[in-house]
Amino acid sequence: MSPEYVRPYVKAQKNDDRDAEAIAEAATRPTMRFVELKSEEQLDMQTLHRARDRLVGERTALINQLRAILLERGSTVPQGRRRLEQYLATMSDPEGDASLSPRMHRLIEDMRAEWLDWTDGLPRSTTSLPPAPATTRTRGASRPSPASVC
Repeated sequence: MSPEYVRPYVKAQKNDDRDAEAIAEAATRPTMRFVELKSEEQLDMQTLHRARDRLVGERTALINQLRAILLERGSTVPQGRRRLEQYLATMSDPEGDASLSPRMHRLIEDMRAEWLDWTDGLPRSTTSLPPAPATTRTRGASRPSPASVC
């Protein structure tokens, strides 16, 4: 049930008991419209987007941490992953950059490798994924179709 259809049945201030009572009241009405269950494909796509958002967030955190490490050591890098990537490519020689210790160079190179792993692991789009297997929905349950069993 959509919340906007239940709202007229809430009698006073919002709390769990009154919400449950309003839902029960609204469900008994013959004109009530219910929200359809999501298909397997819709659920898969939603899960994929959530996972990708998490990966993008972790990659962004890693990039920000790299920029902060460089900033603490006097190297200002403009925002953006491409600019950071260009900057890191120019400082690949540990002996050429006296502002960073060899330990920091190793750490930054490790973080850069981790960043490249993140970038390689992110799907560019959802169209590159294999199609979902054919299923039939029966009262909310998902069973494989006969064609996918053979």
